[in-house]
This record gives sequence, structure tokens and C-alpha cells, in this order.
Amino acid sequence: MCGRYTLSVSNKPAVEKLGLQTSDRFNIAPQSQVVIKTAASDHASAHWGIPLGGSGGSRFATNARFETLDAKPLFRDLVRCALLADGWYEWQRVGSRKQPWYHRRGGDLFYMAGVYQPGIGCAVVTQGAAATLAKIHHRQPVLLDEQHLHLWLNGEQSSEELPTLEVSFHLVAMRVGNTRYDDSDLIAPVHI
Repeated sequence: MCGRYTLSVSNKPAVEKLGLQTSDRFNIAPQSQVVIKTAASDHASAHWGIPLGGSGGSRFATNARFETLDAKPLFRDLVRCALLADGWYEWQRVGSRKQPWYHRRGGDLFYMAGVYQPGIGCAVVTQGAAATLAKIHHRQPVLLDEQHLHLWLNGEQSSEELPTLEVSFHLVAMRVGNTRYDDSDLIAPVHI
């Protein structure tokens, strides 16, 4: 699952050139505007969330399981996209509370596979977590490097071809759970 993620523009000229995001974002939450790439366009801004039918626009799908993309009517006919990121958060259940962890690829940019309904919104595509991440959460975003980005966007990727990218992770403060906070302290390691 992916419920929050980060994308910084500082020291990343490639993101700054896009002109779609003007400041570092350390707590991107569902219902936010996000930066996506589709096969038909370079990069664009999209709403993170696809309205669920019959909810009157009050409930949104923000994640979609890779394994059931073709079976779920909500996702079946959507365009593939990729969400630009440099990290994401997962929450680990510890007794009766949930502890957030920050996941990253050494500060490098990467893409999370997604699906997109033009003019409506997008959702992050998830898969079963890699063994090293499964102790934190049983799902993770489908991560794409440059090689797999083209395959994903053009619908040429099967589950056997999903990349396994190296990810590092560390504990972070509980305040990431509050969308009012959006600063670099959110990704700082904490010790419990």
C-alpha cells in the first residue's frame, strides 16, 4: 500500500524543469495534485484518487493491486501512468499502534506504476512486498526504473517482468500521519 510519499525539487534540476511542482513535498497525501507521466505525454499534473462509483465523489481509490487490475471494473480500462517520487511511507502495526517508516532509493528519483483516468485522477499500483520490506507492510508500490518505465506505460509488462529495485528504509516520526506537516523533518530517522 502507498498512502503518502515524497517528491523534492531541491537539487533535482530534472524535476524543477518540469514546472509542475515548485517546492519540496515531504507529505504528499491522497487527494493531492501529483506529477505523473503517461505514454502519450511527457509529464503532467493529476489528482491522486479515482472516485468510487456510487459514492458521489466522497470516496476514492488511491491504490490498485497489480494482480487484479484487469479484473476490477474500476481499473480495467484506465490508461497506465507512472507517478514521479523520491520516497514513500509505510506504516507497520506494532501492538495497537502504527509506526511509520520512510522508504527511498538513496535520494534518487524513481517512478511508481499507476493507472490514470484522464481528467479524473490516478492511483498507485501495488504488489506484494519484497522480503526485506514485508516485515513493515505486506504491500508496496510497483517501482519502475527507466528500463521498466517504457514497458509499463506501453502495457508490455507482466508480473514476471516487474523489477526488483533496491530500497533502504528507516523509522520516522509519527507526525507524518498529519497532513498539516510537510517539511524535511518528516523523513529524518528516529530511534525508538
